Amino acid sequence: MASLRIGTRSSPLAMVQAMEVQRALESRGHQTELVPFQTRGDQILDRALDQVGGSGIFTTELESALRAGDVDLAVHSLKDLPTELPPGLVVGAYSASEDPRDVLIAARPIEGFDQIPPGARIGTSSVRRRAFLRDLREDLDVVAVRGNLTTRFRKMEEQAWYGLILAAAGVHRLGWKDRIGLYLDPKVFVPAPGQGIVAVEVRLDDPEGLKWVEEAVGDAQSAVRARAERSVLHALGGGCQMPLGCYATWISRTEVSLMAKWVDGQGHVTLAGISGSSQDPEGLGRRLAERLSQAGN
Repeated sequence: MASLRIGTRSSPLAMVQAMEVQRALESRGHQTELVPFQTRGDQILDRALDQVGGSGIFTTELESALRAGDVDLAVHSLKDLPTELPPGLVVGAYSASEDPRDVLIAARPIEGFDQIPPGARIGTSSVRRRAFLRDLREDLDVVAVRGNLTTRFRKMEEQAWYGLILAAAGVHRLGWKDRIGLYLDPKVFVPAPGQGIVAVEVRLDDPEGLKWVEEAVGDAQSAVRARAERSVLHALGGGCQMPLGCYATWISRTEVSLMAKWVDGQGHVTLAGISGSSQDPEGLGRRLAERLSQAGN
């Protein structure tokens, strides 16, 4: 069995995700070592993500180490991973997905989005979430917030915000389910492409590593969902900060439903859906992207 160095961001959530991959590999007899990195996105916390600029703000440092051979694999939240990978790198496995929905963190549970008081202040770090919030409730005061979950919870309490919008997957993985006030309907507040899935990136010239990672971590249904959703993003020419949500669900063992919500540069909101064979998820995503583009014109 191999001794594998696992590159990961040093944030609490990233470390939890990397440890999930670590346990999966060790259960198959591999020895592992976690190698944490602080990425540019982790270092710049005084600006909203869309103001930081550039692609791969949470991944570049890990990918550089992977290409240099300083680590054997890199673990990412799939929604942070650009659709165009550096030469010589590939996603070796997509993990079984956590809950892909977004959630409202609030002082108390509510039954619907319409119960949020007019003018309530809601914090989020995501361009997509800000755009969707403004589309659904123009009256809300939406503010940008950065940092790990503990930092965001502290800011919410110190500044008396009504709540935060976060990914359910991260809240679940860090054990904060009791703070969730509302799970947002994924057909209305459409999740980010690949939300809830962990991606393990490896070198193309490492066939053994590819095999080990796929055997230990790979989930076939997550792979179809990831490829379909990210194909929409890629076809629209967007990056991780594009205000686009995609949500794939299974209709049957061989058929997938894919829907997307997009806010274009002029603020127009387009919602579209498509269904088709799970054997060609990229083709399904490209066709949906075409529908979105045509509807937005």
